[in-house]
Amino acid sequence: MNRYFPASLPPLRPVLRRHLLRLQHGPVVLRPLQRSDLSAWRHYHQQVERSSNLPGHFDAEAHFLCGVQRSQLQHDNDHLLLGSFDAVGELLDQLNLRLHCAHARSVELRWLHAAGCPRQRQLHASLQALCTFLFEQVGIRRLFVLLPPDAGSELVATLQALGFEREGLLRDHHLDAEGWQDRQLYALTAPVWLQRQPTEN
Repeated sequence: MNRYFPASLPPLRPVLRRHLLRLQHGPVVLRPLQRSDLSAWRHYHQQVERSSNLPGHFDAEAHFLCGVQRSQLQHDNDHLLLGSFDAVGELLDQLNLRLHCAHARSVELRWLHAAGCPRQRQLHASLQALCTFLFEQVGIRRLFVLLPPDAGSELVATLQALGFEREGLLRDHHLDAEGWQDRQLYALTAPVWLQRQPTEN
């Protein structure tokens, strides 16, 4: 047996743009963002850009459309762009998943906010749907987020309630218009997630 590729490890299930992905938990639906969502995305982006320190040359709309076109999760550094919607179809948040390493099955989760902090509405339901999909269907081993040191206590509590643990502080990890910024590392692994799920009778 090859010690680097155990025979018992099932293949990673790729998530491609052509797949009709729809994840739901409670009133929240996660699905890939599409060009037809541009109008709703513009409205949402206007609400959050006031708190963002994007460079003057950054074209957010072009970046969004490019992300929609290339959205997938199969190879190293692939990005999957998802929208979180409520029961009436309002866009609650934009989630960006980056496959950090396909071999290690490690994925980074980012929100639209440049500071890394999403709006809190329905956050727990969004993460519940996402983690169930990534760990139980795709075969991801590790999901992590990088948060600013002043991340809200409600966000941290939500992550910890799902099993995320703080693994450390990354010094000068993020560069924005205000200079170098630290980031807190929170991560959740598949064994921890699966252990916390209720067993079926």
